[in-house]
Amino acid sequence: MSLGSNKDYEILEHTADIGIRLKGNSLTEIFWKAIHATADLLSGGIEIQPVIEREFSVEEENMETALVSILEEIIYFFEKELFLPSVCSVYIENDRYQIKLKGNIVSAEDIKNGTEIKAVTYHQLEIKEVGNEYQATVIFDV
Repeated sequence: MSLGSNKDYEILEHTADIGIRLKGNSLTEIFWKAIHATADLLSGGIEIQPVIEREFSVEEENMETALVSILEEIIYFFEKELFLPSVCSVYIENDRYQIKLKGNIVSAEDIKNGTEIKAVTYHQLEIKEVGNEYQATVIFDV
């Protein structure tokens, strides 16, 4: 799924933190929207060309814990090498979450308007099914 510049999430202001609220038709959609929102926050919303591939998986019994682990991996790629995704695929099978990313290495100058995210928190973390859609809330320590 391409991670365009349109806002697929709502920013939540929180004391010393920042959060996102997501809605999607499936759990998979919630996960890729969360990846998009995280990359968007880190980059300040710049356009990122899908040149470099990254792939990883996590195994978690709890979908909220899986979401935290996945977003922590996105932050790790960013902190380690300034890699940010622009396209992602999420495959969920039982307790295994397979993530495929395409993105690029950005420069510090490119992301000067980005938000420094220290960590993904468990504060107010929630994924729930409401009617025919999923909703999620994630708070980041900034």
